[in-house]
Amino acid sequence: MSKQGPSVDQYTKLKNDLTRLILRKKEIDSKLAELEDAIYEKETDYFNESTYGNIVKGFDNFAKNSSGGSNKRRLVITDEDHIFSMSLATFVKTLQKKHGTVSTTTDLDDYEDSVEPANGNAGKDASAATLARKKKA
Repeated sequence: MSKQGPSVDQYTKLKNDLTRLILRKKEIDSKLAELEDAIYEKETDYFNESTYGNIVKGFDNFAKNSSGGSNKRRLVITDEDHIFSMSLATFVKTLQKKHGTVSTTTDLDDYEDSVEPANGNAGKDASAATLARKKKA
């Protein structure tokens, strides 16, 4: 008695599930990127609003300026001062890619899943409708 492999219906169901999950992952990745950008912007706003010092650089200017001088010296803020957004691994990778300082080693995270949901129907050529992995831009 020979075993029969998975049916076409099972294959189609699994392929559609995978397509749905990949699209959901892309949606979640997009929301994550929006949240990371919002954190970065809030940090920047905090630094811009705190002219006498902040929790990262300290409050030395506050003590100097409270002695009656009108000397408002702006603190120089760098990316390293963004302690919350720089603690996010995905945000750091995004910044590295924007600045062109990505490491030369290839990582699986450098690839994205590409799906064409319209091609996920049964009855199509299986090799043409399968998922592809392409290098992220």
